[in-house]
Order: sequence, then C-alpha cells, then structure tokens
Amino acid sequence: MQNLPSNHGQTVELHLPIDLQGVPLDGDPRLLPAVLGVTSLAPSQVAAVVIRKRSIDLRRRRQPMWVLRCDVFLRPSAAPDLALPPLLRTLHLAKKPQGLSPIIVGMGPAGLFAAIAFAEAGVRCIVLERGQAVEPRALDVRDLRVHGQLHEESNLCYGEGGAGTFSDGKLYTRSKHPFVPDIYARLVALGADPDISVAAHPHVGSNRLIPMMKTLREALREAGHELRFGQRMTDLLQDGHGRVCGVRLDDGTELQGTHVILATGHSARDTYRLLAQRGVALQRKDFAIGARVEHPQALVDQAQLGELAGHPALGAAEYFLRQQVSVSGQTQGVYSFCMCPGGFILPSPTQADRLNVNGMSNANRGSGFANAALVTQVAASEFYWQRPGDLAADADFGDHVAGGALAGVALQERLEKACFSMGGGAYAAPTQRLTDFVRGQASASLPARMTYRPGAALGRIDQLLPRRVVAALAQGAKQVEQGQFKGYLSQEAVIVGVETTTSSPVRIVRGADRQSVSHPGLYPCAEGAGYAGGIVSSAIDGYEAALAILQA
Repeated sequence: MQNLPSNHGQTVELHLPIDLQGVPLDGDPRLLPAVLGVTSLAPSQVAAVVIRKRSIDLRRRRQPMWVLRCDVFLRPSAAPDLALPPLLRTLHLAKKPQGLSPIIVGMGPAGLFAAIAFAEAGVRCIVLERGQAVEPRALDVRDLRVHGQLHEESNLCYGEGGAGTFSDGKLYTRSKHPFVPDIYARLVALGADPDISVAAHPHVGSNRLIPMMKTLREALREAGHELRFGQRMTDLLQDGHGRVCGVRLDDGTELQGTHVILATGHSARDTYRLLAQRGVALQRKDFAIGARVEHPQALVDQAQLGELAGHPALGAAEYFLRQQVSVSGQTQGVYSFCMCPGGFILPSPTQADRLNVNGMSNANRGSGFANAALVTQVAASEFYWQRPGDLAADADFGDHVAGGALAGVALQERLEKACFSMGGGAYAAPTQRLTDFVRGQASASLPARMTYRPGAALGRIDQLLPRRVVAALAQGAKQVEQGQFKGYLSQEAVIVGVETTTSSPVRIVRGADRQSVSHPGLYPCAEGAGYAGGIVSSAIDGYEAALAILQA
C-alpha cells in the first residue's frame, strides 16, 4: 500500500462505469470530477485523490461499475508521498535486543516474515528449509508434473516460499489486522504488481512469486541471516529446565539457539508426529476436505458475466460458492475454496504413493480453464469417518485412527493413499464428470482437454471420499446449479480427487505470549500450527512471533 499520511481530508466511495477504458489508478483524471460530484468541494480545494480499495459491482449486468474507496487530500496540505517504502525498514523497539540467536524452521510466508522482523531489529538468525531454493525446486516440480516423479523433500509444498509459491499467490484475506497493508507493500517492494494494494481480491501469480523469492533471499542474506536449504528438523533440543534451545537436523547436526520459531506449514506430518512423541501440547482441529472442480473458463465467464464475458477490464471471472445442506438430519456448509480463474490443477503430495491436489494460476490467468476446491467441513470429533472395507485400518497409521490429536492427519493420509491407488499410480488423478459424481455413477469418458498433469484417469470420486462428505458435496453442487451458478453441473465440468489440505487438522497449543504451553522457547505459528489460513495471515503470524521474542 502507498506510504500515505493519515491526515487526509475525508474518505469517499466512487462509482465509475467499467466501459471507460482502463483500470482506475491513482492520478486517473476521472477521479477528481467523481469526487466533486459526491462532495461539496471545489477543484481548488483538492490536493490529491488516492485509491485505497477497488472492486467491481456486477449486480446490474448492463451497467457494471468500478467501486472505489478513496482518500481525498485537501489543500493547503501537500499531496501525499506515493513512493513505496523499502522491503526492510528499521524496527524501533523500546529496548535493544541482546544476546538473541533465534532459529526459524520453515521458509514459507511465516518463516520469511519472521526473518524480516529480526533483520529489521538487527538480530541475525538461522532459517532452515527442508526443501530447496526456488530454482532447483521448480525443476523438481516439473519432474512431478511431467514425469510423475515425486521428490519427497522438494515439491509443491516443501521449499523456498512455502506452498504459496507454486499455488497461485492469492492474498485475499478477511483479516482487518493493521499489518495487512504493510504485507502488501513489502510484496510490491519485492516485485509484485502494485495493484495488489487496492484490488478487492489481490493475486500475485506463481510465475511472479519465483523471482520475488530470489530477491527476498538476497535481502535476508545481506542482513546477515543464514539461510539453509535441504535441511530437515528431526528433533527439538531442550536445556536442563525443559526449555527448547535448538534443533537436531536429519544429518545429525545440532543447532543451539535462544528461541525456535516453528513455521513448518500444514503438510509436514512427520513434524506433527515428532511433536506428539516429545509431548508438545496438540489438539485436533476442524478442517475441510473434498475435491477440485474444473470448468472451461469461457463457461464460468458466461455464467458470471453474461454479455460482459471477455471484457478486457474484467479478465477471467471468479466465483465464490457457499451453500448450507442437510445430511442425515444435520446441517453443514459446502463451499468453494482457493478458486483459480484461468488456472491449473496440480498434484501436491509430499509422501510417496499418496496423492492430493491443489490449484494455481499464473499472473495472466490465461489457461482457458477455471478450478476451485468444493469442500465441506469435517468436525474434529468425526475424523474416524471411513467407508467400510475401502479405508480399513492400516498398521502404519497406528491408533491415531479413531482418536488422538493426529486423527485428522490419519484421515488425510488414508484418503490420499486411496486416491493414488484409484488413479493407477504415477500420480495420475482419479477424475469423474461432475454430473456423474452427483448421480453416483461411473463416467464413461472424460473431456479431451483438462489442465491436470501428469494425467487424469477415470475414477469414482463418489466412492473415494467418506459417504457423508459425498452426500454433502453432491447436494451442494445441485443447489449451486439451481441458484448461484447456472451451468455449474455442465457436462464439461470434472471433479478431480482429492483435496485434503485446505488447512491443518492439528493445532499446536500456544499461550498469549505465543510460546508452546508445554515447551517454553518454542514458538509455533501460522498454518502449520493452526493459527492462520493463507499467505497474508501466515506472514502476519510469523512477524508477530518474531516481535514477541524481540519484545520479551
């Protein structure tokens, strides 16, 4: 967001027709007459008009409007300084931190923004990442998508930038946290489109995130941080008082530090098992499961935009679905998750012989297809759901199946193992026409073109997911067709299984001081700890974990 003074004259909401060419930007000559039209100001009184938020109102299809929330700066005050602040600033603390040597485990948004906070305070730290830097990681991801070859320690979930690097870079958040504009500003300083500061649903694009990660890596190293790739934490070190004071790595190396920030993401299931073995306080947590639904983008554009489909100002259309359904006398929600206009469906496993899927878009959203997860919530008390005979207990899941903090992890792994098997191996994804899924019947064929690689295989998603989940999704899809999205149950729509990692099924319990309630010195944060749900909220949670250490 622009580096704006807070003493603007007033905030106004403007409505401009989208048939005027171009996206409204700061300095647009249309802004001043629009402001004068909704205020009693004279042109000579206005020093500047700055857009703070921009969205599109499509409720009246024949007269769509840009909706702009703008700050109006009045004379004689000077026009605002629109220069973007630098990536790293000086963090002013009440007291200078002394003797700190923090270790950060994980290089996703939380870990990287924790590292930014330490750099700004002049504190050097070690940042560990089990995966690889973005350059070799991109090749490892290509191996999976092109050749069906999984690298278990470098993939779409593990590596520099975390899962978000290769899954779209969506920044939309419902959070009203005061740090949100600052997160956007830093991403712009790294190379993101400045438009993310004002767009209602900001999006970076995976292709732009990769060079941004290189820039951030260089900045953190220049600040004195030690960034280590390909190093996995296998244990926690504790001092004689039980305080966490370091980590052990997979090569046997022990790293001593004053604090450990745990920012491992929600796919590091071996980390959850390690924490359980070490007695770290964990809780089961509700999460959602389902599958990816893909449509031709043109169908989505027509359904959402009507005559405006293909308008250059609108681009690829999005949708956001939410339905309440009744299954076995109980009401539950069915909703879309991580909608990717002009995107791709990707394989996102981290374990051999298991498969789950995710979605992403590049910045231009130009694939010609749209996908989103269709999911429903599973309660922590019901993680033992299983289809009799299909997902019978396996020895490698132990007694976490019907209870315990890791029951949700066991459910995820069961579904992913069954998904891999149904696809026939080599990470082919079981796929079914959405209409057949709803009817509960096998598909005889699939569309000639789909985005999933390394390939789709005819499968029965309606026999893969738990019965109650299938019933909820099928009913939700019918309701969407009848109301929100005519054409959702098109013959061209496919459902691709399974989507299991919408969020963590585990919460690592922490106190108000952000430390583990059972293991002082350990600071669990962000999605993997069950306290965030996306790039922006994870970045904020990581930054605040570092602040808690710096201000202690």
